[in-house]
Amino acid sequence: MRRRLLASILLSSFSSLHANELETISVSQSGSALDSEPVGLSSQITADEVADINTADSEDVIKYQPNLMVRKRFIGDRNGLLTFRDMHNFQTPRALVYSDGLLLSNFLGANFGTAPRWDVVQPREIDRVEILYGPYSARYSGNSLGGVTVFHTTMPSQPMAHLSAGTFLQEFDDYGTDESYLGHRLNAVVGNRKGDWSLLLAASRLENESHPQSFGLTRGPGANPGTPVTGAFPYSQGGYLYNAASGSEVTEQNLKLKLGYDLTRDLQARLTLAWLDRRDETLKPQTYLRDANGRLVYNGDVTINGEDFAVTSQRLGLSESQDLITGLELDGKLGHGWDIQTGVSDYRVLDDTSRRSGTDFAVARTGGPGTFSDDQGTGWQTFDLNLGHRHDGGWLGQRVVFGYHIDRYRLDEINYDTNEWRTTQGRTLKSASQGETRTQALFIENQWALNDKLDLTLGGRQEWWQASDGRLIQNGASAAYPQRNEQAFSPKASLSYRPTDDWLTSLSLGKAHRFATVGELYQGSLDNNGDFNAAFDPNLKTEEGLSKNLMVKHFFPQSTLTVNLWENDVDDAIFRQTNVFTGVNNFQNIDRVRSRGIEFIANWPDLLVDGLTLDFNVSYTRAIIEDNDSQPASEGKQFPRVPRWRANLLARYQATQKLNLSSGLRYASDPYDSLDNSDGDAEGFGFTDDYLVLDVRGRYQLDNHISVALGMDNVTDHRYYVFHPYPGRTLFAEVNWDY
Repeated sequence: MRRRLLASILLSSFSSLHANELETISVSQSGSALDSEPVGLSSQITADEVADINTADSEDVIKYQPNLMVRKRFIGDRNGLLTFRDMHNFQTPRALVYSDGLLLSNFLGANFGTAPRWDVVQPREIDRVEILYGPYSARYSGNSLGGVTVFHTTMPSQPMAHLSAGTFLQEFDDYGTDESYLGHRLNAVVGNRKGDWSLLLAASRLENESHPQSFGLTRGPGANPGTPVTGAFPYSQGGYLYNAASGSEVTEQNLKLKLGYDLTRDLQARLTLAWLDRRDETLKPQTYLRDANGRLVYNGDVTINGEDFAVTSQRLGLSESQDLITGLELDGKLGHGWDIQTGVSDYRVLDDTSRRSGTDFAVARTGGPGTFSDDQGTGWQTFDLNLGHRHDGGWLGQRVVFGYHIDRYRLDEINYDTNEWRTTQGRTLKSASQGETRTQALFIENQWALNDKLDLTLGGRQEWWQASDGRLIQNGASAAYPQRNEQAFSPKASLSYRPTDDWLTSLSLGKAHRFATVGELYQGSLDNNGDFNAAFDPNLKTEEGLSKNLMVKHFFPQSTLTVNLWENDVDDAIFRQTNVFTGVNNFQNIDRVRSRGIEFIANWPDLLVDGLTLDFNVSYTRAIIEDNDSQPASEGKQFPRVPRWRANLLARYQATQKLNLSSGLRYASDPYDSLDNSDGDAEGFGFTDDYLVLDVRGRYQLDNHISVALGMDNVTDHRYYVFHPYPGRTLFAEVNWDY
């Protein structure tokens, strides 16, 4: 038992390494060999900047950053998918997310349910955030094909405490729903340092109710002439919209402990433990239909404007989950010019169950048949070892970094039909899937100062990937997936030139291989004979990307201007699509996608008046499907859910010593939703819209300890969708106490 516990702690603690790896993108006073100049485009957000924007969840912190987006539908949304530049929402395995070395990226699949675990970190814990665009560092896996985001949380150097209470009110008015939704969050952070020891405890509790996330659409004629009803809304693509799903009633509790110990003045060890508990209820579906007597009609055969339809109620649901995250890291100087960053981490799903009712509302209210899903046994473990040495120059260069990485992702999911969906009694096995992936890697990266103006960085990453233990059970039949083994080498190169102190240019090249996730790989179905359907491809190819980046940055006495050009060529891009020859929808390879873009980024402190800081970025992206044998009609089309234009403007103004004001604008143009772009300019539910959103915030320091803040996101209550609706006008109010 003790051996198992020790192994769990060691395996789980590792990933902290990566958080520190991202520190390498900025020059450090420490002179560590693990610090280097930026490669490609990067950005950083400070704690002061976080305090000046509305941040109910940690993903809100990055909402004004260049050419990225989080698909966040409401406060507490666990399906907040992160995308960079040319990524579709369901290509989130191309984005790495860390918090203090803990890997938050969920590479168990590529869908709305595998978003990064943002809830591991709360906004008031954040010390800074660092973002890397593209796969230009050998220290990161092919999952950095889009980019890398690292949250660095605070660690106390003296006694400290933070308490905050916040509330939020969101409005939603569309179709037949016109409601306001109230929620609140409580946060507490306390810590101290004594001698060589430091300790931080953080706790958070969220309660919130979201607006409806989906709506019912008439799909076909009823079996018989139905009850005449009113209240349905004509849908832009034909048919009628007749009900709304229940909003999610979320209760979330998080506890975190961070314990640090200084082995020497320059070498630190840290243990992180985090526990997440979540309950999500969807028990109040709406119907817009009424019969001649004004009674609500949830399901059955109905007649709408002389047309007969069979309509079903939205399902009721209840999900519960508990996660445990463990991390252990060692970071600092070993002496004689050597530095180390190493760690192990374990993300363990202790409990993850979901219950859903049938579609007869009258029966579902009290029980009745439904489904039950259980994801126990799911999770991931990572280990990293990074070593660096700083030289005096010569043919060895200025510094070298090399290291080793290993990760394991395990999926174990069981689905049942039940006689009673609330109690899950009378279970019958419906399907089960399992499998795991393992990746090992060795990398090396070396930097040379060719002269006082020119720097060259070369690196390479060798990866070995294995997929095994894949099995699918469906309708009483069982089949095993073949084991897969692959290896790939990814070279990296970056050349930086600083002609004067005012100018910096860099050219970066990087190859990346993104291996399939468990969910993408083990996603087949069985035919009546218990064999895999012929359309299922058990040999899903690895994504292979070649990325190029040219950055030009000019430094003014107080401001900076950056122009960034980039191009990505991705062969065998993994995407869920319908094969036109088989009619089967599953994860398949798109032969080639080419994306090009330009980004303009500006920062102006003290613009026009003292205390006014303006951050502005605008980007243009052209992502074209060049070759797709599975769906030839998509060739030459814009990749779906990739806006051509994105722009953000954030103005922060310190009006007085105690008063801080801010206002932000977020814009994205209208993308296509289909591979062949056949949806055109379709908008509303089921499609992705353009948007222009205005946010405002004011924060006032009452005294040395207490501050209050009032803000609003989406001031104009702009209604826009990413298939599901984004939040409407949302009011934020909070009180903070700091010691």
